[in-house]
Amino acid sequence: MLSGAGLLASPARAAEEGAKAANPMMVPMDEIAVPIIDGAHMEGILRFTLVLRAQDSAAAARLTTSIAKLRSVAMIAGMDFARLRASPYSAVDVRSLIQSLDRALKAADPGVSQALIVRVGAAAQ
Repeated sequence: MLSGAGLLASPARAAEEGAKAANPMMVPMDEIAVPIIDGAHMEGILRFTLVLRAQDSAAAARLTTSIAKLRSVAMIAGMDFARLRASPYSAVDVRSLIQSLDRALKAADPGVSQALIVRVGAAAQ
């Protein structure tokens, strides 16, 4: 499990681009930030960055062209997770988060083989 703002400052973007160049079946996504809501007020922000592993190179090309749709799906799944299971004061349950994201992204596009979290953190507002 990972948590903390220190993880948010890591050079993950360069690593994502390197992974894409090394493996064309990897499709990076920009960071997603969703609110952590408790009752009627915002407690903090959950941030995560994903790389999608495609079934094959044709699926990777398709995922790249539909990245906006997949980002929306990941954002909705992330908001559900943040509402039910996240706190800015404890470690992020990365296993549960990736299960939620993986399930939602595979349902949105069967070309998604696996969703990988390359960076995650929760911080108080």
